[in-house]
Amino acid sequence: MFMYQFQIFKNNFVSNFKSQSFFKNFIQYLILLPILIFNLSLFAEEPTTPPLVLGNTLPEINYTNQWEEPSPIPLETTKVIFISDMDASKIIHPILEKEGKGYLEGKHAVLISDIHKMPSLISKFVALPKMKSYPYTLRLVREEKVADPFPRTKGSLTLIQLKAGKITKIQITNLETEIRSFLETPQGK
Repeated sequence: MFMYQFQIFKNNFVSNFKSQSFFKNFIQYLILLPILIFNLSLFAEEPTTPPLVLGNTLPEINYTNQWEEPSPIPLETTKVIFISDMDASKIIHPILEKEGKGYLEGKHAVLISDIHKMPSLISKFVALPKMKSYPYTLRLVREEKVADPFPRTKGSLTLIQLKAGKITKIQITNLETEIRSFLETPQGK
């Protein structure tokens, strides 16, 4: 469609340039130019990152934690818990606060939270101060589209099992028993 419109534009432009009416039609082309540019933008799609599936590795994301420090995912990580919304966070935080400091590390687990949709004032003055009180590290995604590959369901956590850096299991749940089983099951079971 675009190529056809561009060809018509080019043919008309060349024929009008050769004729006496070039300057008369020049204004018309200036008016049509934004329309052509708009059509181009409709066809220029941003590349999308495919969703995570079994056998994939996690996307390389420059996480920061709740204390604004760089927080890459350790190589020995075997379990990832992904939080995509506030309802999901209300499920996992009570579990982890009860377990205390060092629990996630002892299970070779990390916690990732996508907070990019959170309004900046809420994030700065309410959420981050609360997050800083957690006795565990929370890796944060703050930019739009960065966490798009993570599968999600509103109100549920995404549990990802890794072996040698590759995804071996993806589970979406909002049940505490399933979350505890995921965290407590040794690697390879």
